[in-house]
Amino acid sequence: MITAAELLAKAGSEPFRSAPEPVRRRVVFLVADVLAAAVSAFNRPEVRAAATALLAGGSGPASVIGRVEGQSAPLAALINAMPVAAEQLQDGHRGAKGHPAAHVVPAVLAAAEACGSSGAETLAAILSGYEIGVRVGEAMGGTPGGVHDIGTWGPIGAAAGVAHVCSAGDVEVVAAAIDLAAAVPFRPDAETVFGGATGQHLLLGMAVQSAVVTGTSAVAGLRAPVGTLERYYLPALGAKADQSRLVDGLFGSTWGNYKVLDGYIKRHPTCAHLHGINDAVEDLLRDETFEPGSVERVVVRTYTAASAFDHATPEGDLAARFSIPFTVAVALVSGSLTVGSFSERWTTDRTVRDLAGRVEVRSDPALDGGYPAGRPAVVTVFKADGSVVEAAASRPRGDGPDALDDARVSSKPFDLLSRSVGSDQATLVMDAVARLETEGPAAVGSVLRGLRADPSPF
Repeated sequence: MITAAELLAKAGSEPFRSAPEPVRRRVVFLVADVLAAAVSAFNRPEVRAAATALLAGGSGPASVIGRVEGQSAPLAALINAMPVAAEQLQDGHRGAKGHPAAHVVPAVLAAAEACGSSGAETLAAILSGYEIGVRVGEAMGGTPGGVHDIGTWGPIGAAAGVAHVCSAGDVEVVAAAIDLAAAVPFRPDAETVFGGATGQHLLLGMAVQSAVVTGTSAVAGLRAPVGTLERYYLPALGAKADQSRLVDGLFGSTWGNYKVLDGYIKRHPTCAHLHGINDAVEDLLRDETFEPGSVERVVVRTYTAASAFDHATPEGDLAARFSIPFTVAVALVSGSLTVGSFSERWTTDRTVRDLAGRVEVRSDPALDGGYPAGRPAVVTVFKADGSVVEAAASRPRGDGPDALDDARVSSKPFDLLSRSVGSDQATLVMDAVARLETEGPAAVGSVLRGLRADPSPF
């Protein structure tokens, strides 16, 4: 009997040029988006310290951001992936409840350089890994309590992408990589992320590294039992597993429908559960400016899963990105919500913290039906003069097939890169990604190696 892994691998074997233009455009954009998110945070002190310690000595064919010397593909993937989610700017997919491109892109780029793959092969592998990973995530029906989604189903899609790019799309090898990755699952601690611990960077980094290891090992001939994905992985890691969703939309040897067009690109540097709330506050700020003293209280109504992010006094910027009260307060006080909103200036600001203490978060059962199709929220500001203003949101901006129509979304990679390494280097990265299909991953890697956020390389 044919297994889900075999069906997924077969569907993922199509050439990149066979995919519809909107799909190809989204995949290329996601490469830029993931790299921009990584570069945006690669100079964080804790990321630099870990990278310096891990990169002591050695060399290899795969590029590392900001370092002239190459490394082995697994190590390069680890270092490049560590900062991708550090500022909560990574991509995601609501239906799968996780972050596909954040896993697939660093893994496939590192493996593609090491394997000497072409640009077309690299992009085909990224698309294949994305589509496979999302279907596994959807089939899981979420993760068990206390388990964070990063590092669960993402490495299965990424391992498939790695096997794809290093085996020239061999269906048997890609199917083997899926089962091999399913045999060695991660169960990351959610509190490490939500609590703002710096160890959160390793969740994505090690998951991506494991994908390179399992994908490469499948190419080399290592095997898990056929059907491991269905027999072991889904029952062990899925909260509400539904195996039929593994092959959702497959039509013969093609995808039928492309999950990549249903993904989201973050406009706000916060946990995705907060994005409906962040959008509603953004709408309020379009109409007026809020003086902190004029705000008596703020009531946020949202769906149950989002209402859990109710801590008003987060310690440090990593935890602040998961706080509804803080993100609402800093936006109302500063007039916007940007990457700079989580600098020490704002995370320690007394006015922001006082206002955060006046933000009440309520779980509204009437909004539960709007998730996961959207992230519904209603934000109501009660003013000291007795007036009330309110805004509501459903599907966040940057979500779904029309995401790139949003100007802030489409300019996000260049804007992030410019903020981190300057507009000249940002242009080099964007140009290299745009030429990835014709010039290959080595050209992208060459640019990444030369990036400098300051005069001293780490």
